[in-house]
Amino acid sequence: MNRRDFMVAASGVSGAAAVATATIPVGAQEDDGADDPDDDTAEENGNGNGNGGADEENGAENGDEDAENGNGAANGGGGTETVAVGDNYYEPEDLTIEPGTTVEWVWEGSAQHNINPTEQPDGADWEGHVELQDSGEYEHTFDVEGDYAYTCDPHPGMDGTISVTEDADAVAAEADVDIHDIGVPIQKHFVGIATFLAIFVSLVFTFYLLKYGESAHSSSPGRK
Repeated sequence: MNRRDFMVAASGVSGAAAVATATIPVGAQEDDGADDPDDDTAEENGNGNGNGGADEENGAENGDEDAENGNGAANGGGGTETVAVGDNYYEPEDLTIEPGTTVEWVWEGSAQHNINPTEQPDGADWEGHVELQDSGEYEHTFDVEGDYAYTCDPHPGMDGTISVTEDADAVAAEADVDIHDIGVPIQKHFVGIATFLAIFVSLVFTFYLLKYGESAHSSSPGRK
């Protein structure tokens, strides 16, 4: 077998293998979707319509219990968020909470710091904690919606903000969105693109060798 025949055969084998590799994940994905045990379990248990009424009744009962316990419309309201007061930083620096949430500052550094409000909405009566200290705790419950800002007087640049809004849960959910949750199979796309690039490079490389890489002595000894 001369060099030209060998390169043609090798290129064909590598291209066929790459195409087979690219198509296998797609077929496997379709099979997984068809044989998903979770879907079969959901159909057997009748989650579509059979348990709909029971779920609604349970939801209504749980909602009534939450309302009686004071955990109604805003589940975050009435809870507690913690902010660490370290040396020259607040952690978290920016906080979004629902009305009625208590924020607790805990001193963890070795230097003395305070919490001095620099901005707050109309109607708010937050006085902060202007006394300097290097240990201990301080808390305040935020009921008025709006944006709050505070700073540490001895340390310029040590600032913090608090946003009080009924949409705190939606803001937090938007910030924590995982790209896989939006239904884009990123890894499979990368594999497919890499596979087709490999096929293209292999074909170009083979064409280059066949056209320019042969010598009269290696492929056709009798050709002049």
